[in-house]
Amino acid sequence: MKEGAAEVAQRYFDRVRERDLSVADLFHEDASIIGLGGQKNGRDAIRSFYQASIEGAGPSPEIVGPIFAAGARAAAEIKISLDDGSTLHAMDLFVVEAGLIRSLTYFIADH
Repeated sequence: MKEGAAEVAQRYFDRVRERDLSVADLFHEDASIIGLGGQKNGRDAIRSFYQASIEGAGPSPEIVGPIFAAGARAAAEIKISLDDGSTLHAMDLFVVEAGLIRSLTYFIADH
């Protein structure tokens, strides 16, 4: 049985927090990540994105409240601590199909 959107999102956050580059394996081959005015398409580009992010900033996401899920969609408010001591406040929106992430759109609060 395939995991629901909330469970896939939780595994995503766990892998990012563990600095596990297999986070890219949670995405479909032709998935996309959209945010900060850019878009990464395909698992190879997504893997490169996470490798650069994890090695360069060491993001450690903490989910603030519950992961909201309805059907194939999940949303989570997160606080991301970085290796330099700074934090980001973000909202991640997932579309999950067949147990894999089809798309992830993220919004960073400007404060």
